[in-house]
Amino acid sequence: MSKSNSSGLISRYWWIPLVTGLIAIGFGIWCLCDPSQSLPVLSYLFAAGMVLAGVMNCSFAFVNTSLYSGWGWSLFLGILELIAGIWMFFIPVPEMTVMFMYIIAIWILVVAIQSFVECCMLMRYSAWYVFGMILMLFCSIVFSFILLCNPIESIYISWLWIGLSLIMYGCYRVAFSFSMKNLGKFTDGLI
Repeated sequence: MSKSNSSGLISRYWWIPLVTGLIAIGFGIWCLCDPSQSLPVLSYLFAAGMVLAGVMNCSFAFVNTSLYSGWGWSLFLGILELIAGIWMFFIPVPEMTVMFMYIIAIWILVVAIQSFVECCMLMRYSAWYVFGMILMLFCSIVFSFILLCNPIESIYISWLWIGLSLIMYGCYRVAFSFSMKNLGKFTDGLI
């Protein structure tokens, strides 16, 4: 059986979730290491990161439209990230400090839910590995709900929740990328 030119497109682009995961981990570590940093600077850096992640998720979706049935979720997430990232650049600085907490909490919630869909796709290949990824996603959802319930009352606690949520989500994306890479090896490059 000969492979078509489109074989392995999903596993070939395993590095895209890796990059978005590393971006999330980087922002999470920065939140934990330097909570006194001015919120507008982090907000604008986060907006730039969201635009970059949106471009990567949209490109992942377009590259895999014929092979991956869940490509619509990646496209939806990419468009949502692009809109939110671009919108954040136009928010005036005084409102940015308040809006940033809500935007990041909602974003973490949306990407964690979208990631459950990705985990369901991988469940048939490695149930134990997927269990660990779902556990990280559950932690991300819990942290984002805590942040949404009380985003402004205690700014240092909010930094902790933001940092932990981003690190958990980033770890999931890194694990997912290596899962995609292994999926290509497992299926002998067909996926």
